[in-house]
Amino acid sequence: MQRTVLFCQQLQKRWPWCHVVGYILQWNGRRLPPAGMRTTVAITSVLAALMLAMHARAQDDPREPSANQEESASAASGACRCGQTMEWVQLAPQGAKFELADSGRRFVPWGFNYDHEGDGRLLEDYWVDQWDRVDSAFREMKQLGANTVRIHLQFGKFMVSEDVPNATSLHQLRRLVQLAEEVGIYLDITGLGCYHKADVPAWYDQLDEPARWAAQAAFWRSVAATCADSPAVFCYDLMNEPVVPGGDGQRSDWLGPAFAGKHFVQFIALDRQGRERSAIARQWISTLVEAIRQHDSKHLITVGLVPWSLDRPGLTSGFSPPAIADLLDFLAVHVYPEAGKVDDAIDIVRAFAATGKPVVVEETFTLKCGANDLETFIDGTRNLATGWIGFYWGQTPEEIRPAQSIPASLTLSWLELFQRKTDTILGHVRAVRCEGRYPGHLQGICATPEHIFWSFTTDLVKTDLAGRIVARIEVPTHHGDLCCRGDRLYVAVNLGQFNHPQGHADSWVYVYDQSDLELVSKHPVPEVRFGAGGIGYREGRFFVVGGLPPGIAVNYVYEYNADFEFARQHTIASGSTLMGIQTAAYWRGCWFFGCYGTPRVLLVTDSSFRLLGRYAFDCAYGVDGTATDRLLVAEGACENGQCWGGIFSAIPDPAAGLRRAEP
Repeated sequence: MQRTVLFCQQLQKRWPWCHVVGYILQWNGRRLPPAGMRTTVAITSVLAALMLAMHARAQDDPREPSANQEESASAASGACRCGQTMEWVQLAPQGAKFELADSGRRFVPWGFNYDHEGDGRLLEDYWVDQWDRVDSAFREMKQLGANTVRIHLQFGKFMVSEDVPNATSLHQLRRLVQLAEEVGIYLDITGLGCYHKADVPAWYDQLDEPARWAAQAAFWRSVAATCADSPAVFCYDLMNEPVVPGGDGQRSDWLGPAFAGKHFVQFIALDRQGRERSAIARQWISTLVEAIRQHDSKHLITVGLVPWSLDRPGLTSGFSPPAIADLLDFLAVHVYPEAGKVDDAIDIVRAFAATGKPVVVEETFTLKCGANDLETFIDGTRNLATGWIGFYWGQTPEEIRPAQSIPASLTLSWLELFQRKTDTILGHVRAVRCEGRYPGHLQGICATPEHIFWSFTTDLVKTDLAGRIVARIEVPTHHGDLCCRGDRLYVAVNLGQFNHPQGHADSWVYVYDQSDLELVSKHPVPEVRFGAGGIGYREGRFFVVGGLPPGIAVNYVYEYNADFEFARQHTIASGSTLMGIQTAAYWRGCWFFGCYGTPRVLLVTDSSFRLLGRYAFDCAYGVDGTATDRLLVAEGACENGQCWGGIFSAIPDPAAGLRRAEP
């Protein structure tokens, strides 16, 4: 029987229904008595024999698809999936920033708190019987330009008792995480909410401090176990606006005063009992972080802090940023600038950033100022913060217009500002020309949220997102394709011949500082013996491509570690391409390679370099993935010895590989 089960498993890829036979055998083998088992084996043996006959016939039947046909069919479906894989978010190794784990591209959280709909009901109040509202809201937020949504989970909705979670709520949370994966939204999951006092269990309020912390740890263990395997989770926020009580008296209530019917501030203790406030905060954070790490070692952890957490005269929360920063992956602060006092709001963010940790403005809005002041605040914190999250309450700008009330007007002004700033904050490039003309043609491009870098064979150029030159240097020929990683620029360079059957190349990777284009280091890559022309990055490793002599029906990819020590050579069963591969970029589960030819050729592979498709699409002058749902593709031409270059955005297309995106 075991042999039949194993054979069924081998055939499942050809005939998916075969898993039924294996399931019957395995399930009945555990459940049935010997007599029933003999009957089951007899039935399934007949089915297995039929499958064996079908398999044998398939080996000789000319009507069965060949291996190449199967690969082609698989490639067609695989190409459709490019761009559907979300990358994990992690801390960047250099600077107080975030990056996407696979590609190393900068990630800037930009989005909304989705804490309730316009009627004031919280997410858990309607996410079971009105799931379509949640689904629509997530798609609307994505359409508005958000890449991050902060959700708020109430303790009372998720815990039945001190250590027993609510299975229904966990199921809905998993459903929400799956929706985020489908839409392409990252989640800031904020827990332990007690926003509606009526939803706070009486038994929870009656717990003493150690028991309450233990119940909170149980909450986070269950949430972390539910979400641990999803790349759609940006972070866990331990609690919204926690406070350690000051003074020597004892409080009687765990919640702070209500605002608009909701309790946003919570106390993590009722009595300091002579302890330092920062010591209490550190112990509480450590307790909850330890609970999360029992199930999830990967996702980032923070806590949403009030601006008066800073150790300054007046009211303070006890969560002084310098005292707790080392326990968290990044700091989250809630700042609502006041009209005429925008500089004060910027100073708050500056003080949080002084810890050296990434800072996300996790709440902001036109609550105390107009849209112009809020824009000034966002612009003034661009070099201090690495993310901004406002609010969305279930209505798009089109649905609000014309605003019929002051709250509607404030919301509309925020949403319009959000849409206006999205391209700037996220570094979206729709279509742009690089300023100037150059003696060599464009070889490659890469972009960060602030700048675009262009390689023009003998000139390396840095521009802003509008294509205006910031810096330009002359470089040795032949500088080819390039990629951005951290604060460095990596360029594939060949100082010898390209495409010679005997080699004769002199292949290098040159490394430049992105800030001023100063040459930092040079690394020989002699394994690229037909000439280094393109370079890409994935999961801590660099991949170099290049020239190819005529008559070779495959392409080669050379893998190096972060120190450019050679790791291995990969082969792409691409068929012959003119002079090999010129450009390379890894983006959301797939490699994109640009090649010369008439017409130009785009090769798309999976992460293991299995060919998914070969298309007549031109990205031989440059291709670069982004942290959005689009790629950047370069174009250019030369006239009278002077060459220009430009960029347009593209999206995956099952028939063409890529296609130009609408502006």
